[in-house]
Amino acid sequence: MKIVFIVMRFGKDGLATNILDLTRGLVHKGHELHIITSGFKSIASDDYTFFEKLKTEFNTLGVQLHYFKEPSGNALKKGFGSIASLVKISSLLVQLKADVIHCHSPNLTFIPWLLRKKYVSTVHADTIRPNARYKHPNLLIAVSKGSQEFTETVMGSPSESIRMVYHGISDRFANEIPQEDLKALKIKNGIPTNKLIIGFVGRISEMKGTDILMEAIGKYLPGPLKEKIHIVLVGDYLNKDKEQWLENMLQENQLQDMVTVLSFQDPKPFYQLFDVFVLPSRSDTFGLVAVEAMMSGCCTIRANSNGAYDQIDDGVNGMIFPMEDAQQLGQKLAQVLSDENLRETLAKKGKEKALANFTHKQMIDNTLKVYEELVSM
Repeated sequence: MKIVFIVMRFGKDGLATNILDLTRGLVHKGHELHIITSGFKSIASDDYTFFEKLKTEFNTLGVQLHYFKEPSGNALKKGFGSIASLVKISSLLVQLKADVIHCHSPNLTFIPWLLRKKYVSTVHADTIRPNARYKHPNLLIAVSKGSQEFTETVMGSPSESIRMVYHGISDRFANEIPQEDLKALKIKNGIPTNKLIIGFVGRISEMKGTDILMEAIGKYLPGPLKEKIHIVLVGDYLNKDKEQWLENMLQENQLQDMVTVLSFQDPKPFYQLFDVFVLPSRSDTFGLVAVEAMMSGCCTIRANSNGAYDQIDDGVNGMIFPMEDAQQLGQKLAQVLSDENLRETLAKKGKEKALANFTHKQMIDNTLKVYEELVSM
């Protein structure tokens, strides 16, 4: 099949990771991929390498990238820019004659709708709201039960058009890394080798709940346990202001000497280095990093944002706490940090759950079923 993805822009985020994983699987299955996008949006200067690698990967896979200019400037310039973008994307869709159009950006769904073309869309965020540019697709992919409920109740999507396809990840996350390599990684990054490591992967921001994690440890973790832990954050600041924001939180919670902040990089070795992984997000449609941690064999605790109950059976293969409840998070951290057997059991069961339900192969196979259904409509 000739498949066209429509993506407003690529950021340094889970959307880019998911689209790349999906692209790899579809190309390896013999499908032809085209991506229509405005390009790669850099938030920080160190994002350059990330985007260069992403573009190189697409080129290596034989994916054809087609660019349009994202509207910007004042209202007048944005108006003209929007018209130009509409014309560009529309002409590309007409020229490419795709078997499947898959729109990954909700505010661009009106374009295949205007052209009266059948298309699929995926719910990648729960922050969008109904507007004139959003049009219901023929088939809508929800990535969690929470995102399905969101699309039905908030976006008004017809339930009969929704198909559930969980995000999947590479089974490389299940591969064991030698302990000597993990110790070397700790030494290289100045991470204590004699502490229990609480880890986080993602943007350092309110939406990702970095402040909730710091409050949980600073205010609700018992003193004796606090002396035994170190915190590692793998991710970039949302913007320059967040660096001072984090520093203020560390001072407020007396954690200044207990945190290592590393720029975003391949998180795989860090998941195995962590004793506990925490995802305290205020907003998610799935929470891909939680599944990555689980498949890596790391005890995982996450907020009850979308995807939580698809991924974790609370107390069986991980733990779930009420969103924004730092006290509950602190209590659950205390439980697993003070009980090695519990920690190891949750980690083992979590890995089994991830391998059984959230693999790359399952995501590709289930996505192709949706595409085949669209083509047959």
